[in-house]
Formats: sequence, structure tokens, C-alpha cells
Amino acid sequence: METSTLLPLPVLSAALRPAPVATRPVAVPTLRPTVLASPLKKKLLKALFTLVEAGLLLRFLRRPDKVRQALALLEERRREYFGAFVPRKVACVAGRYYRGYHSPGWPSAAYTSYIGTAINRLVPFRAEQNTLNMVFLAITKKCPLACEHCFEWEALNQKESLTLADLHALVARFQDKQVTQIFFSGGEPMVRVHDLLQVLSAARPGTDFWVITSGFNFTCANALKLKQAGLTGVSISLDHYVPEFHNRFRGSDKAFENAIQAATYAQQAGLVVNLAVCVTKEFTTAANLLRYARLARQLGVAFIQLLEPRAVGHYAAQEVSLSATQTALLDAFYELLNFSPACHDWPIVTYYGYHQRRLGCSGAADRFLYVDTDGDLHACPFCQKKSGSALCGSLDEGMNQVRANGCQLFHPTAI
Repeated sequence: METSTLLPLPVLSAALRPAPVATRPVAVPTLRPTVLASPLKKKLLKALFTLVEAGLLLRFLRRPDKVRQALALLEERRREYFGAFVPRKVACVAGRYYRGYHSPGWPSAAYTSYIGTAINRLVPFRAEQNTLNMVFLAITKKCPLACEHCFEWEALNQKESLTLADLHALVARFQDKQVTQIFFSGGEPMVRVHDLLQVLSAARPGTDFWVITSGFNFTCANALKLKQAGLTGVSISLDHYVPEFHNRFRGSDKAFENAIQAATYAQQAGLVVNLAVCVTKEFTTAANLLRYARLARQLGVAFIQLLEPRAVGHYAAQEVSLSATQTALLDAFYELLNFSPACHDWPIVTYYGYHQRRLGCSGAADRFLYVDTDGDLHACPFCQKKSGSALCGSLDEGMNQVRANGCQLFHPTAI
């Protein structure tokens, strides 16, 4: 893969020094950090993960020659994915350890299943050659906000299609496919919090469940109930560190306050927290990125997710794509926070575009897909083309059609 030199933009490392932050009318608490700071503990965990994965390889493959083959292939894939960089960061939440937003925490049945799928992709040992890890499941058309970038804009606040029985069926069908992460989205999924609680309580072990929310209705009581029902984490949409700008982007004067409260309540409940930011043309500057990262660090979150704007939904037919200079800045930010010693205890950054441009797209039912608010299958939330139903007919045939349609912007991943 292509690699870049760590910290190619001096302004980013310079911006790590404390800088004045605008006065906020919303109080932002300083919460306990979840990314581990101890070098010794990180070294021990790295060794432990190596032992755990070697044990799983032996358990799945049984033969030493196949284990050696799989170990070599896994190492090769990691080098292709990360290049010269070596991931060292680990977040710890509620007794589980997380190395990435898009992989389950260990120890758990979901982590074991995830490793099994990864191994089966390289050295097949199962009859079914399934590679799907993640499903983004939109469970409602309802939303109290009017977000600038909403990709479900045309369906928003229309008549609901998916019943509670449908949600149970969808989760069961994807669990049968050994999907290890399901992300509930919308609309605003917290509109259906009571249905979410029932679905989570009925689900089988082996899957990590997340809610993608604006923070609406994510009260302290709901956070605790969701955790008890089996929720793993929450991805909170927070698109600016300045309340007024975030509120304007989301079309609500309560959006920033709701997001901060959701992060606080999720932390208190023992949920993993990801902050997702739509990195628009206006937002993508070195100063904004670092100030946002400081806010995320203050909130003690595990992950920051960078989402590039796409000309779909409410952004349809608009010139929202970032410039090459801006994507290079995002690349530098991703490298800085994840691999620089100066940021060893800052949140882990997830930036799918960094890998997608280099290695191709792993959506379109390869590793993940999107199910819309009618139960229809698509390559991803931003690359929508109906490819059958997740509820009716053969799920295998629908997934094969998603693969055949592929991604509209990128070639399929090579790894």
C-alpha cells in the first residue's frame, strides 16, 4: 500500500500545544480516559493478544502447518493495511479491550467469532465462505433533527416500515451469518428505544451491538437500560466543538447539549463511546481537527470517527467533496493521533477513507453492508442501490447482488 511520512504537516504537531478555546455555554465535563496510557500495560496486552490469537488459530485450524500459514497471511494483511505504522493503542471499557471501532472487544464471543471469520477468509476451514463482519441497520424513518448531510433525507419522517418483529428477524438472520457487529441507525434510533431494548435482550451472544445517535433521548436511565440489555457502545454524532456550529449543522439548538450528555451517560453506564464527525469543507482545517480531538480527549472517549461528506440525501447534487489537500490533512491527522508518541493517550481515530483510497472498498457485502429503513440491502449508507431485501427471499442471493453491484466510487478491496 502507499505510505506517508508521519506528521507531514508541522502545523498539526504544533497545534498539540495548548490553545485558547472559545467559551462554551454548555458545560463539558472532564471524564475518565478509556485509552490506556501505560506503556507497560500496552506491551503486556500486545503479548496477550498474540497468545489469544495463536490459541484461536490452533482451535479453528487444528493443524500446525495451517496455523503457520494463517499467521504468515495475517501478518502480511496487517502490513498491507497499516504499512509502516504499528498500531499500539488500546481502549479499555467495562473489562473489555478494543483496538478498533470496527472490531469487537476482547474477551467476548464476538471477538472469537470475528477472528474466526478473518482466519476463514485466509485459510478456509468452514463450509460457508462468509466474510461479512458488520451490518448498519436503519431501524426508523423518524428523527427530530434536520441534519445538513442526512443521507436518508427523502425517507425521513415518512410512515414506518419495519415492525418490531421485523427487527427481531433481521438481527436473527444476520446473527446466523455470524455477523460480529450490528450498528443500529435511522433516522434517530433512540426514537425506538423500547423496541431496541427488546431486540437486544432477545439477541444471541456473539455480536457487539452499537447505537448511532445524535444524543436525542439518550438519557441516563436509557443508557443504563441499554447496557443491561446488551448494548456494547454508542456512536454519537458531534460535528463541531463549537456548540453554535454543531447546532446549526443539526438543525436543533439542543443538539450539542444532547451529544455531550449522551457521551457522559454512556461513559457512566460502561458503554464504549465513539464520536463521529462529518468533516465538511468548512470544518477540515488543522486547528479545527485538533480542537475537536481535545474535546474528545476531555470526554474520555475511545474513538473519533472521520466521515467524509458525500453528495447523497440532503447533500444530493451539491459540491461537497473534499479537496486533495484536505484529504491529505485528514490522513496526517489520522497518523498523528494513532501513531505519534505525543498522542499516546488520545482517542483512537477511525478514518475509513484513508484505507479506502489505498486498498479499495470493503463494503458491498464483502465485510459490511447497509440495510435501509425498508429492509432493503445496499453497499453502504452512502452508496445506495437496492439489491434485494434482507427480510424477504434468500439473504444469500441478496448479498450476492450487493457484491455484484459493488461500490460506485471505489474498486473492491484487495485484502
